[in-house]
Amino acid sequence: MVTNIKISIIVPGRLHPFDMALYFQKQGVLNELVTGYPKGYVVPFGIEKKYVKSLYINEIINRTTNKLGLGYPLDSFACDAFDWLAARTIKLDSNVYFIWSGYGELTIKKLRKKNPSAKVIIVRGSTHIVTHNYLLKKINNSVKNIINNRIIIKEQAEYQLADYITVPSTFARQTFLDQGIDPEKLFLNYLGVSLKQFPYNRRSRVDNSKLVFGNVGNLSIQKNVAAIITVVEKIYETNKNIHLILTGAVEEQSFSRALLGKPFITYKGKVAQAELNKVYQEIDVFVINSVQEGMAMVQLQAMSSGCPLISTFNAGASDLIDDYQNGIAIPAFDNRSLLRAMEWFIDNQQNISIMGNKSRQKTEKGFTWDEFGKRNMEFIQKILNR
Repeated sequence: MVTNIKISIIVPGRLHPFDMALYFQKQGVLNELVTGYPKGYVVPFGIEKKYVKSLYINEIINRTTNKLGLGYPLDSFACDAFDWLAARTIKLDSNVYFIWSGYGELTIKKLRKKNPSAKVIIVRGSTHIVTHNYLLKKINNSVKNIINNRIIIKEQAEYQLADYITVPSTFARQTFLDQGIDPEKLFLNYLGVSLKQFPYNRRSRVDNSKLVFGNVGNLSIQKNVAAIITVVEKIYETNKNIHLILTGAVEEQSFSRALLGKPFITYKGKVAQAELNKVYQEIDVFVINSVQEGMAMVQLQAMSSGCPLISTFNAGASDLIDDYQNGIAIPAFDNRSLLRAMEWFIDNQQNISIMGNKSRQKTEKGFTWDEFGKRNMEFIQKILNR
């Protein structure tokens, strides 16, 4: 067994790498966390300051261009800038490097020269970049709503340069296989959730209370939230005893704020992570209608909080849902299936608490951050022992 392991994590944002880094820190194998966030933001998550290296460049570019409505096509510039800085500042003595896709081509090339024995793992939180682009274009073929071609080319180069690619769902893994990636190169590791941060503490439902559907996450073309609103509005025409809670930032280029003015919607805006558990406690059934995901962490958070799911297969539903036990899995791009799933919950409200309890049980067996970390460590030991 390999000992004295050193692991580097290179990521532009937050996502789940902080949870990954925290587990590696506890195991005594974290060498560094290179991130686009300032140390003052990272340290409260429990990661020691000595491990954190902050490169603000991509956050500055992204926030500025998004504010000006120029995110596309300048988004590729932010990726390249972070990659360029990371390649010049990372530690070169790690055994394993987890690098987020789209931000690592130059960094990997540097490692091949300076630390050729290191194992490089590209972290892809979604589907294969080509599939990702194709699915977004099925919703809207507008130039501003598809992925920058420079990013597509860069990510494909990273897939080839890396030793391995880790993905968070069976659906995401299949898209890589469909694009010709060697299955031996793929590592499937489901994401996790903090059971303590998202406790099971369900509110009591009464027979005449409104049935509350809910969604947490960016209101965007990828999440296809507009279709959720369309379906709920259709139900609302004949059944006023339903409600929809939406929480998250609006992606201005792909979602119309005018949709939020419907009488059956409560829009909470962007809510801090520490306050999200309160939102889940207001929701009876959590709905995620994404056209593509790896595995949205909000699904696991909702499940941990006791919500049954309605989720698309393209959002990892096959890994999370036992049909009609803890939720209903539906195809993406299928408003009829979404309508039928919602109507089923309306007609079977007596099952919601039982299904929510089974959702919580599902997260307790295989979907905690500790289990996510253990799977990472087992995989690292395996590839280093080769």
